[in-house]
Amino acid sequence: MPPKAPAPPKGTDDPRFAAAVTLLGRTGADQFVIRYCDEDQPVVWIAQAKWRGRWQVASGLGPVGAVFALCDSVIDGGHCTHCQRPTGFSADLDALPLDTLVCWYQWDPELRTFRRGCAGDKP
Repeated sequence: MPPKAPAPPKGTDDPRFAAAVTLLGRTGADQFVIRYCDEDQPVVWIAQAKWRGRWQVASGLGPVGAVFALCDSVIDGGHCTHCQRPTGFSADLDALPLDTLVCWYQWDPELRTFRRGCAGDKP
């Protein structure tokens, strides 16, 4: 009998995790890795993504926190190619400050994805 496949890491079943990884791909990342270090407490999760041969890394106390930190690091201060505004990332559903000046990428629970703030403004 073949060995049982390992269970996915706890927390990666949150739909926002897969959506955030997809969002990183939409920014041009061509590789993504999630791992953890449990040598010391607390356990630290590390999210890594690669763009044009260069790695970007962020960490958190869980897989979702790590991938959100990476999205925040990569997207905040970027530039929206659709509306030409600076970009920001937030996992919150609440209205965000400066929404007329910043194109916020926020979680949309109906579509189960992170949408850009200008998605309804321009095709």
